[in-house]
Amino acid sequence: MNPDRATLNFLNGFPEEVRRRGESLQRDGAVTQIFGNHLFIQGRVEDPSGTFRTSLRLQGNRWFGSSTAEDENAAGACMYATMLERMHRGEDLPESPNEFDDTPIIDLIEDKLGRELDDKEADFVTKVEKRYRRYVIEGEIHDHDMVRLNPRWEISNYDALELWPMPPGDILEFWNYLAYAFYKKKLPFPEFMNVVTDLGTVQKKMHDWEREREIAAWYDRIEQVIDRPPQDPPVEVSFRMVVTINEARLEVREGGEESTSEWVPMREKTDFERISALQREAALRMDSNSQVLWQQVLAYLRDQGDATLDLDLEEACRIMNGFFCQPSLKGYLVNLDEREFKVVKQGLHWVCEDDPYDPNSFALQLMTAFDEAVSHSVRLLPGRRVLYQSDETVFPGPPRWLEDTEVMPRYQIPRQVIDETHWAA
Repeated sequence: MNPDRATLNFLNGFPEEVRRRGESLQRDGAVTQIFGNHLFIQGRVEDPSGTFRTSLRLQGNRWFGSSTAEDENAAGACMYATMLERMHRGEDLPESPNEFDDTPIIDLIEDKLGRELDDKEADFVTKVEKRYRRYVIEGEIHDHDMVRLNPRWEISNYDALELWPMPPGDILEFWNYLAYAFYKKKLPFPEFMNVVTDLGTVQKKMHDWEREREIAAWYDRIEQVIDRPPQDPPVEVSFRMVVTINEARLEVREGGEESTSEWVPMREKTDFERISALQREAALRMDSNSQVLWQQVLAYLRDQGDATLDLDLEEACRIMNGFFCQPSLKGYLVNLDEREFKVVKQGLHWVCEDDPYDPNSFALQLMTAFDEAVSHSVRLLPGRRVLYQSDETVFPGPPRWLEDTEVMPRYQIPRQVIDETHWAA
């Protein structure tokens, strides 16, 4: 093949030393694979320093080349050899790499079978050819390539697969490595492909390589164990709720039951994320009552987006009702003075009486079981058993009749609303 101006310019662009090395490679048959057309060429060159892929592309009237060799002179020699091989082949340059000894693989299979392939068989061979062509161009094969040959192949990630100790030199070797991969996973491949499949030979090649990889993996595991830093002990924590008439918040203290460290309020979402991370790592230890508080407040945070229980909200008040109804949480629910709440059996009740300041109204007064007037507002905690919370005491009480959860100790009601002069609930 006589070189055109673009080809001559490309070849003359390399230094003399590189040209001599490239000529030697081409003359010694180092270009073990080449395919393409008048605009684009792919090649594989077996240089003494390694096996490299080359690409040559014609843009306008100028050839541009690239090589996987990192050394500049080796890369140039491989590209030079590829161009010489292209000139040497001339019109015989294959358009794809899917040939074996210049024979298309489909012809080779039909010759061994002694018949033509049917449409389904030919379609499978075409899929193999496409996979091989992509591999030659990109140098990689993936799960999504394998699944096109067998839909039962599992796609676990998008990383390149390692299916061979050395890159396959032709499409037959490529197919045999794929067949071995299917065999290892107990996945079938078409029976007609057995005429070009030699699993025994591939298995011999793979045995030592797989053994070396297994040994290397064990070395890595052992080194990781040896180099692993000392494991931190589990983190022991306790939780409590600090409750006021308006809100309730979770506090945490690290250390065992005898810990003297301070209680720390958990106000921010990041405070919960830190504890949650320890819990996911099974690095957290807490008693069962702390676990109740932690899980309930964490669920409230996820639902409401707030770490503090606002007792103006119905949901928050119901949560506190549940806490106060559990005797085991005694000592885990404290007020601002760090005194534990007293949950008493004596209930509150309403008394209706004349209002001394307004003859047109009756007064509803909240009273204790000892007939003492309640002098301050309380928080209503709705539930199957209605509770009323003061600053340091929780009482059972009458059914709810107000929408708000904050209950005033005294209300005025127009006289015409109430028929009797005195009632209690």
